[in-house]
Amino acid sequence: MSEGSNRDTKFWIGFFIGGLLGAIILFFLGTKEGKKTGKMLEEKGQDFLDELEDRLADLEKKGRDLAKQGEALKEEVIEQVEDKKDEVSHGVVKKLDSALAHIEALQEHGRETTADLRKKLFKNTPKKS
Repeated sequence: MSEGSNRDTKFWIGFFIGGLLGAIILFFLGTKEGKKTGKMLEEKGQDFLDELEDRLADLEKKGRDLAKQGEALKEEVIEQVEDKKDEVSHGVVKKLDSALAHIEALQEHGRETTADLRKKLFKNTPKKS
């Protein structure tokens, strides 16, 4: 394809699109039907914008409500964790106290056993002062 025919094709495409746009503009600005159609399109566009604004307001309200619910849920979870922490801490303290008591009992048993062994093994040896 030569460059001259390529230019001719582009010219005719531009000419066609320009003519189409001109006809549309002439229809909307130059005829009663075009003016009515333009007015109807403007009203529908305004209705669409109003509906869109209403939906955005609803979405904002729902977003605020969800944020409040999330905050309440967060507070509830924190409270439950605090309660469980106290329960677990109390349980750990009890178990630790029990373990320490058991260790003390073992130590006392060890002292008694040591004292008995001393008596048996060293009963003839004088005590050091």
